[in-house]
Parts: sequence; structure tokens; C-alpha cells
Amino acid sequence: MGQLIAVILNVMVLLLLPLGILQIHTVVQAKNELLEVSAAAAKYVSNHGGANEAAIQQGVREIIANELREKQFSISESELNVSISRTLSADPVLWSHADEFELKLEVPYPCFTDLFPTPSEKLQVTRHGTVNVMDYDL
Repeated sequence: MGQLIAVILNVMVLLLLPLGILQIHTVVQAKNELLEVSAAAAKYVSNHGGANEAAIQQGVREIIANELREKQFSISESELNVSISRTLSADPVLWSHADEFELKLEVPYPCFTDLFPTPSEKLQVTRHGTVNVMDYDL
């Protein structure tokens, strides 16, 4: 009887272990993709001052769409939440030199299987930066 229980437990471990590794791989892959997309978006915001809020938001959306399309990430544009806000601004209308910003990207927690409980949280990356000195500041 003990051998039967041991065999059943071994089979369960052999079946569940690969699923657990796939679940971890899926989460790590989504986090890495989110980091890469957020780096490109933060670089865009840092290098494109002299524009209003709507132009910055639109430009970031385009950059993210291009990144997701070109690199064929597993993250889809529809599930990605993007928020950009200035934490320190010199001009209330234009994003200009030395303005500080916060870029936050969120995606739902990726799930490969329902066998493992997943947190109800979202994967989130927050980047802080400043708008660089460009020709429009001179």
C-alpha cells in the first residue's frame, strides 16, 4: 500500500512540476517584456519635450505599439495600462527641460494554468526620469 501511495505521489510531482516551471517562466517572461517596453517608452518621453500632454501620451502609445509589434511580445496592447504623469514641472502646458515624470505600465498577472493560485495583483513597472535638454530649450 505504501508503494502505491509513493507511486501516485511521484506521478503527481512529475506532472505538476513542469506546469509550475512553465507558470514561473510565463511570469518572468512577461515581467522582462514589460521592463523592455517601459525602457523604450521612458527613453521616448525623456527625449521628446516641448510638447503638450496629449502629444506625449500619443507618442508613447505609438512607441509601445511599435515595440510590441516588432518584437512580437506575448503582451498585447489591449491589456497594457499606461499612465504618464509629471511629478515636477516648470511649465503647466509644455513638457520641457528638467521636468520630472513617472511612467507606469501594468498588465494582468499572466496565468499559464489554473492549478496554481495566482495573486490578484497586476505586474507593474514604474520608471522615473527627466526630460533632457534639447534644441527647443535654447
